[in-house]
Amino acid sequence: MIARRCRAALGAVLLSTACAGNGNNDADTVNPADVQPEMPEVPRDVLVHDLEATVIENYGHLSLGNFSAFRDGLSAEEPVTLLGITPGDVVIGRRPSDAGRDRRIYRVLGPTLLSKNLDVHLSEEGSVGWTFDEMSYRVPYQGRTASIPIRSTELYVRDFDRWVMVMQHQSYAISFDDLRTLASSGVLEAPKRFHSRATARGSRELISLVGRLHNAGTRPIAPGTAALILLPDRDHEVHGADAAQTSSLAALFGAGTTVGLRDYRIGVAKSGRVAWMAANLVVRAGAGEGTSAPVDIGLRGTYVFQRGDAGWEVVQMHISAAVPEAELSRRMFGTP
Repeated sequence: MIARRCRAALGAVLLSTACAGNGNNDADTVNPADVQPEMPEVPRDVLVHDLEATVIENYGHLSLGNFSAFRDGLSAEEPVTLLGITPGDVVIGRRPSDAGRDRRIYRVLGPTLLSKNLDVHLSEEGSVGWTFDEMSYRVPYQGRTASIPIRSTELYVRDFDRWVMVMQHQSYAISFDDLRTLASSGVLEAPKRFHSRATARGSRELISLVGRLHNAGTRPIAPGTAALILLPDRDHEVHGADAAQTSSLAALFGAGTTVGLRDYRIGVAKSGRVAWMAANLVVRAGAGEGTSAPVDIGLRGTYVFQRGDAGWEVVQMHISAAVPEAELSRRMFGTP
């Protein structure tokens, strides 16, 4: 169907050009190469199915080591941001070459990525989609298979007849108390820095919104069933109407805590109705009971926003700590 539409559009252009050449020297002509194929109209349920299939296909590419195929599934128009589990796993840019390398943890063991409960949402006009899945990251270890729960959120945009990835955030959940302890002992590394990019329309408004979201009592979170809040610990995975009742990140770390944005990258959909952000955060919190010494905890955050009647609202937020592979091994396998 798409091919027929393209041929019909091209034929109409060629016909009008030929007619212009038969006696009307002042008529405008069009270069066939400039003709853009019209965006196919796809039912919403098909778009959802296609996005689910795209996510699962990416899991397969990574499990099989098809990293060039994974990279081909990234947006060529929008700069991408890929945040992995470990502190140094950050890939940014337009179809970046680093996305084609093997970034998997425990890659020498041949891990397999499997979906456990994939959740998919689309923007109202169907041109942007975002997902959440707690993957089963399976690793062969000493004759058995360890299943590591990895939280994964992704954002895609529609590129004519396929979904392409713009943002990805993978994490391993750690409790707030453990984060304080690991940061105080120097085990918890700060996430790798990246260059900020905030050229999209409304970027300043979104930066201010995230600052209020983490520090103040205002909760600009979308109402209804679509919202999702993921905080660093496993107990704070909150869906739907309860998301707006979640305490701020500063409040959860304790009195006197402040949360600041260190680096950020912002994008806005062509429709102007959906936006996204990836950020490095700095939490200045108390080190724990019995001491007032502050400790800085580096976190990562990704956000998806929709424009509602009152302005931008958060529909998905994913906050995590970047966990060194050695610490993850200690927790999963008991190895130092």
